[in-house]
Amino acid sequence: MRKQNLSPLAAAALGRLMMASMMMALDIKLKKARVTLKLDGGGPLGLVVADAEPQGRVRGYVAHPEVDLPPSASGKLDVAAGVGRNGTISVFRDVRLKEPISSQVPLLSGEVAEDVAQYYRLSEQTATAVGLGVLASPGRVFAAGGYMVQVLPGALDPLIGAVEERVRNTPAVSRFLEAHADARNAMEDLFRGMDIEWFDDVEFSSSCRCSRELARAILKGSAGEGDPGGASEVRCHFCGTTYRFEAEELNGALGETVAPNA
Repeated sequence: MRKQNLSPLAAAALGRLMMASMMMALDIKLKKARVTLKLDGGGPLGLVVADAEPQGRVRGYVAHPEVDLPPSASGKLDVAAGVGRNGTISVFRDVRLKEPISSQVPLLSGEVAEDVAQYYRLSEQTATAVGLGVLASPGRVFAAGGYMVQVLPGALDPLIGAVEERVRNTPAVSRFLEAHADARNAMEDLFRGMDIEWFDDVEFSSSCRCSRELARAILKGSAGEGDPGGASEVRCHFCGTTYRFEAEELNGALGETVAPNA
């Protein structure tokens, strides 16, 4: 949060999207896959992007991280107003084919969770309940997490109804998670009395793929712009790292061929 100078509103929007990307990444069985989510709702936060890999790496950014707005009518961070409601959510799945598999659907609310659920309903014809929450104040995130529940073929109606009722009656996700020791404890409480089968745990950490070599490649691609005799900088949107190239090093970089690994 501090590294990108996120306002509480920006942290809530980005945190929700990053958690959705993590859960969607784990749905891909290939270890070298990647899921990228883009929210473009026309709101003051601008573009919100998150991507995650099944082996536990996640990153994201907000185009205008400083934006903050008054609370919503319910007294909560007004993520929908920040993201906007007139736009799309785009999903890109890189499963190491020639081109990523992409899909785009209209935003439903700008609240992120409902929009991810709408993506599954429209693009994959899968009934999905999604809960996402971030409890943040200036400079600090107190709790963040989420869950995704999908109906699989063969599920019986009584079980579906019971799960729907549990999800519907769950309090705000951020507060619900804050009241429990960890995510597993929270899910055990949410689905208390039901048979639960746990799979492997995956620990996610913020990890950026940027590098000085990639920054040099970007400069090479924009060699015709700016003052070729002066120093130049490239700043990574995801982690905030700034790569500075002095004139001598920049001239050397522009004479090389570097293949960026974005």
